[in-house]
Amino acid sequence: MSEAHSTYSSQIMDRFGESVTALKKQSKLSTGITPFIWAIAVLLIVIFAALYINVRTNNETILRTNIMKSTTQVANNIELRLTSTSSTMARVIEKLEQEGPNKEVFDKYGREFLLQNPEVILLRLIEPNGKGITSLVGPRIRNESFRQYNYLDYPPVVRDSIRDAFATKRVVYSSYWEIPYDSTSPNTVIIYPFTLNEKEYVLLARISLSRLLEESVPNILRSDYEFSLMHGTELIAGKALYNPPDDFTIPSYIRSADPLPSSIQLYGCNLVESPLIFASPLLFWLGSLMLFLLLLLFFLYKKMVQNQNALDAATKEVELRRSIERSMLMGVLITDMNSTIIYLNQSMCNLCGYSENELLGKESPYPFWGDSTPLPSTILSAKDLNASELPYRFDITIRKKNSQKIKGMLLASPFYSQDGEQSGWIYLIRDNTNDFNSQTLINDAIASYEKLLNSVNSCISVVTHKPSGNILGMRNDLYVETMGSTVKGHQDISRSFHEPFNAEGKRTGDIWVSSMKKWFNVSESRITLPGGSHVTLQTAQDITDKKISEKTLEEQTNKMEISSRLITLGEMASTITHEINQPLTAIVAYTSTAIEVMDNASEVNKKQVIEVFQKVAAQATRIDKIIKNIRSFAKRRSTSLEPILLGNVLNDTMELGKLIEKKYNGVRLNYEVPKTLPTVMCDPVQVVQILLNLIRNAADACTEAKSPNLEITVRVTKEEDHVAIAVEDHGPGINDTMKASLFTPFFSTKKNGLGLGLSTCQTIAEAHNTRLEVRDNPGGGTIFSFELKIVANN
Repeated sequence: MSEAHSTYSSQIMDRFGESVTALKKQSKLSTGITPFIWAIAVLLIVIFAALYINVRTNNETILRTNIMKSTTQVANNIELRLTSTSSTMARVIEKLEQEGPNKEVFDKYGREFLLQNPEVILLRLIEPNGKGITSLVGPRIRNESFRQYNYLDYPPVVRDSIRDAFATKRVVYSSYWEIPYDSTSPNTVIIYPFTLNEKEYVLLARISLSRLLEESVPNILRSDYEFSLMHGTELIAGKALYNPPDDFTIPSYIRSADPLPSSIQLYGCNLVESPLIFASPLLFWLGSLMLFLLLLLFFLYKKMVQNQNALDAATKEVELRRSIERSMLMGVLITDMNSTIIYLNQSMCNLCGYSENELLGKESPYPFWGDSTPLPSTILSAKDLNASELPYRFDITIRKKNSQKIKGMLLASPFYSQDGEQSGWIYLIRDNTNDFNSQTLINDAIASYEKLLNSVNSCISVVTHKPSGNILGMRNDLYVETMGSTVKGHQDISRSFHEPFNAEGKRTGDIWVSSMKKWFNVSESRITLPGGSHVTLQTAQDITDKKISEKTLEEQTNKMEISSRLITLGEMASTITHEINQPLTAIVAYTSTAIEVMDNASEVNKKQVIEVFQKVAAQATRIDKIIKNIRSFAKRRSTSLEPILLGNVLNDTMELGKLIEKKYNGVRLNYEVPKTLPTVMCDPVQVVQILLNLIRNAADACTEAKSPNLEITVRVTKEEDHVAIAVEDHGPGINDTMKASLFTPFFSTKKNGLGLGLSTCQTIAEAHNTRLEVRDNPGGGTIFSFELKIVANN
């Protein structure tokens, strides 16, 4: 690299020598002092030209440095005043909290606040609905210039800022806004939210940007500079008209005016233009020649010293730039337009393992180029370069000198000469292996996450809520297949919910979505992300088929229940007939006796006749009760759990149980129940059905096995929160093998049994949130039992 630099320097010196020789040949002056004068004149012209450029550049640099410092000072003053205003507002809020939120306290400390902050023209206390409670106007503003604004009277930027302050609980600065014919415009507001007596308020300070700028500019700067607040190139406040910073006639500077919104910037410029050293080239040359003639000796020595100092500074600058390049962690590589390497730094050598001499002058393909892809310069030369897209990024493979391959990132930009023309390409290269591996892991994680989402048999969607509307974000493939790629499906399901979100922002349930004509099992959660965005996560599983199956199963279960009850009544048909025939026979006998008495007696005994007809009525009532019990027991109905007095259920069981006692000769029902019975949650008809099925099965088992003890006990045991009901017999018992299949549909231990009784009873028990249990009776036989929940505070 040093040899190339030396060669380049030698070429420049050779060309300079040739130019001097040509100048001597063209001169017609005699030797001696004249050539020396010509040479000094040429040198003096060059010196004055350099001096002109140097002085003008330094002058512009000084002016620009001063305007930057002054503008920064004003910006700092603005920030200081706004920070002080915010702090003073906090003290006013503190006084309101201490002494009470009344108008007297607000007026007292609000006037002190306005006196301390002359740029504040209005101080107002506002409720959450946007209504102003009370306000104070600056001492230099007439009260009639303002009114008690309601929420809708504020400009949109102020309303948005008030909403943001209430929502975020932080101090908010609004963008600027103007009111026609208002001398204080343009304005901005500081909105300070606070909570007082568990009620939310904001303290709003309206600031005149013109007065804020006026108060922030020191008097010492007013004579040399002008300042303005700008929105882009539009003047908001101040007197300084916008002049582009790259215009060298009037040095200017623009910067942010924190903590004002980023759309408002502070602009500063000089009051006078940058002076020209000479207004005319002719005056410049004449002045140069006069300066040469009058001050030749003085400036000759001085210029030599200045040139030496400049040379030393340039040497130091070159060494500094070289040190900076060597200190860069990224590899720097520069090529000419033919892709020949003309420069690289030490980091590039360390990255690829090749020395500087091994790479300088190399043409493509380079030794470190680790794949067959074309050079970025080849790709970029074929397209129109867009300055906004520079630098262009490429992922490459670097082959080190030891043949190791690593992943690299390359940034490519055009390399321009001092004339502004492209003379090559400059590349910044770094080892990107760790980032590549990390990105690979991230991509694998994302793929796994998407695979996991798509493996769930539910529609998953995330909707972001924004003021402009709801946006569908993450969703799985099943959501897209079921509802499409829009937010409509998510919203239709969410609107079908009748239950609100709970305190944790969650809700679940089975939802019928009329727009889709489907049932979904839905779970929704409202989440606030770290950035403040609000989203709703929704999982929805299509359970339409399940609902249809449940309805079909319910219908089948009801049919099984009514079938079981009808079978029970059918098996006891002869007993029922006998029960009805007995009172009918008695009615016929009583009626005949009454007719005979009234027909044969000379005088009717009214009391005797009444007694006969009372007996007839009693027998008819007995028949009506038997028929009502049978009709209620046989009636088809769905399970309906309600608070029922357990004694009523047992009374109905006893009435129908008498039929079983009469059918099975010798069977005796024994009821062992507490004196006081609680209220339980049950369907009384279905509980009676369970008990009658169990009693009938026990009677069948005992009579078929000819057990000596035909007593069947219905035992009720009261516990703390439930009652246990058991049917105990002393029959042959049930072995363990049969117990495993006892409640299976169509499994029966009877010769002619259908196997529906115990299966139906188990289904009814499960509908009552319990189960039928079977165990051996210690005294011989079997015990079937189930539980019913006691109603609290019955």
